[in-house]
Amino acid sequence: MIDMHTHVIPFVDDGSKSIEDSIDMIKQEINQGIDTIICTPHYIHRRYEKCVDEIKKNYNLLLDKAKELNLNVNLLLGQEICYTHRVNIIEMLKKKELLTLNDTQYVLLEFSYHHEPEDIYDIIYNFRVNGYKVVVAHVERYEWITVDKVKGLISEGAIIQINSGSVVGSNSIKEKRFVKKLLRLNLVDIVASDIHSFRPSTMQEALKKVKNEKLFNFNF
Repeated sequence: MIDMHTHVIPFVDDGSKSIEDSIDMIKQEINQGIDTIICTPHYIHRRYEKCVDEIKKNYNLLLDKAKELNLNVNLLLGQEICYTHRVNIIEMLKKKELLTLNDTQYVLLEFSYHHEPEDIYDIIYNFRVNGYKVVVAHVERYEWITVDKVKGLISEGAIIQINSGSVVGSNSIKEKRFVKKLLRLNLVDIVASDIHSFRPSTMQEALKKVKNEKLFNFNF
């Protein structure tokens, strides 16, 4: 399995405070059946703003440690970018000031949990016409989200990601019910762990739950 939304790089966001935390998370992922991890540290304007060079430095530190310990996992690099109108995210991507997923056209984008952007469909459209494909991070966590809005995001070309914790119910009951509805309606493309040092990976449990309940058509 591939986990394309994780916070395992140390010292760059709220995911890991030490190389030991990072290695513990990677071992946890391996035990969950993950063989490829895309490391996606936060970019949040005025909160988490580590430059690409610093992110890469700590990513390489983690690569070296994983190799030293003979961990059987493929670590790739990306970023989870919180959308804001205060900066030009697309220009920052073009200037390589922010990271796409594994240097592809795919961008992991999150939004405010509490306030829906007035022009959210235009945002997705603008990324698309600039050559990027938006993966909407943990869509179930937004208070303003509805099934119809998910359908609207998809119609603009967005890819929908949910967290494994929401599938298994380790988050709120509301989120669990919502993702179950999305899965049954075939509105989910990707399940990922969004693992932090304080949030365990539940990918294997989510996979079993999906198989047992016969929920189909998305990727682990």
